[in-house]
Amino acid sequence: MKAIFKTKREPGIEVFDVDTPEVGDADILVKVKAASLCGSDVHAYEWTPNYEFLPLPVILGHEFAGDIVQVGAKVTTVSVGDRITAMPGMPCGSCLCCQVGKPDACASRFALGLTGNGAFAEYMRITAGATIFKLPENLDYETASLTEPLAVVMRAVDLSGIKVGQKTAVLGPGPIGLFAVQLLKAAGAGLIMTAGTGNDSMRLKIARELGADMTINVEKEDIVGMAKELTGGGLHSGLDVVFEASGNPKSVTEAVRMVKPGGKVILIGIHSRPAEIPTTELVRQSKTIIGAYGYDAEIWQRCIALLTTGKVQVKPMITHRLPLTQADEGFEAAISRKAAKVIFVP
Repeated sequence: MKAIFKTKREPGIEVFDVDTPEVGDADILVKVKAASLCGSDVHAYEWTPNYEFLPLPVILGHEFAGDIVQVGAKVTTVSVGDRITAMPGMPCGSCLCCQVGKPDACASRFALGLTGNGAFAEYMRITAGATIFKLPENLDYETASLTEPLAVVMRAVDLSGIKVGQKTAVLGPGPIGLFAVQLLKAAGAGLIMTAGTGNDSMRLKIARELGADMTINVEKEDIVGMAKELTGGGLHSGLDVVFEASGNPKSVTEAVRMVKPGGKVILIGIHSRPAEIPTTELVRQSKTIIGAYGYDAEIWQRCIALLTTGKVQVKPMITHRLPLTQADEGFEAAISRKAAKVIFVP
């Protein structure tokens, strides 16, 4: 089978032909039908700081949907033919802790595409201990493959405590930012401002289609000043909540200055270097910074419900559908922001 590997501690990836994974008693073999490119995959491709832990070589990818084609002798929760997606972090399923029903204590727990081989392949192996979700009949593979990034954003929105009518901004119109726009719209936000750079023109257009009330090119406009102006100006002006999804450390500083006294900044983006935070402003105006990372099974269930009913749209976000052999094209499209979301179709 073909697979996309990260092999060297330097920028780039490689596509190899490798054997289909063998299935042990506690394993499940999945025929991957769609796998979406995540920002963390791009970070691995570019070899940015904080990804040195990758056990090279490793098959990248953790956002996926597919068909179960083989199960181990001890697997009882799913069957051949099931259409599924799964949370990427999973216990091994075979160590002592897993065998006695304590998967949370698994010493060999791994994450698809990060600490173990992932979904950018024709076939992938997951464990029986994985948190697996069977897909509703009317949920297609491409849409289901985006459950994981939607879950990341849903946790961020949950942590924000957003209230109907509150004014918000999303910094960074990548896939995470575009999902944030949709969930904020669903939550009843009174204003959704979305900001990006000149290279984000296509993504900002999609943001408007998905519900952003206004979009801003931060290279041409003063986003902090605009946030203040839109909320009346003066000492107590500012947005209620700002979601930082760009991964640009400069945006963290801007986000803090954009929110009103008592406002919240939710960090979703992964930053390659520390950000400068106006701590005096943060303290004297009782502003809050919250880091949002991860999710749980209940969040995934809510996401699948939204995707199944079409209340969250992914098709406008999917700009590229590519075979594994065109991996470099997909990664470069994401890096150059010519793509919003790239789907690999093995």
